[in-house]
Amino acid sequence: MAKKQKKKDEGAKSDWMTSYADMVTVLFALFVMLYAMSDIDEALWEEFTRAAAFGSGAIDPFDFAGDGVNELLGNGVMDLPMFDLAMFEFVPGQHGQGQAGQHEMEIFQEILQTYFGEAGLGNAIEVDFDGEGQLLITTHGDMYFDSGQAWIRPETFEILDVIASAINNLSGVRVSVEGHTDNMPIATARFPDNLELSVARAASISRYFVDHQGVDPSIIRATGFGEHHPVADNATVEGRQQNRRVEIRIYEVNNN
Repeated sequence: MAKKQKKKDEGAKSDWMTSYADMVTVLFALFVMLYAMSDIDEALWEEFTRAAAFGSGAIDPFDFAGDGVNELLGNGVMDLPMFDLAMFEFVPGQHGQGQAGQHEMEIFQEILQTYFGEAGLGNAIEVDFDGEGQLLITTHGDMYFDSGQAWIRPETFEILDVIASAINNLSGVRVSVEGHTDNMPIATARFPDNLELSVARAASISRYFVDHQGVDPSIIRATGFGEHHPVADNATVEGRQQNRRVEIRIYEVNNN
């Protein structure tokens, strides 16, 4: 009887140890899971907190430094600063003059110029206001397109979205999208010359504005000039890069 009681006690003790070990294993797994959940990607968390602050108006929408056009586009990855497309809706004043007699387009020019500057695109994208009702946005080089192509590079959609937002929030305006090339000859099955290429590129951007950003098709036109309106010397690499450009003119109806 003593031996049987001893074996029974040892079995009970073994059962208790097994249950305890199971509990410790479960707790260990729980703490591992909690630790893994706490290991948050700092970059993602920073982006989230910035987005939250941006939406609440706690920080300036241009307080995001870009990395420059080469890094942004070199690997096919766009990393533009955050931008609230609704910002243009809060520009003071209606069509024409804003606060202190400042023209509405001049305010938009300052917004766009600041944004592209903070994005590191100041040398690639110029924004000019002529003081008389015309806003000219010039993008140099091959920002939107691969060489010899007229398909818009998806990583540049964000740039066009910002420009389209400005267009949609200006009343009584027309838009002219103008394509230009350098004088290097092209002869492909699709584009027999630079004129055809420049027209196709201007049409692609115009179609993107209309189809994806809701720009009124009745106010926009696409034009191509090929190599016939150079702004620099085509004899140099830098000059040819300046001549390969897209100009987006936003102008008042009575200033065409």
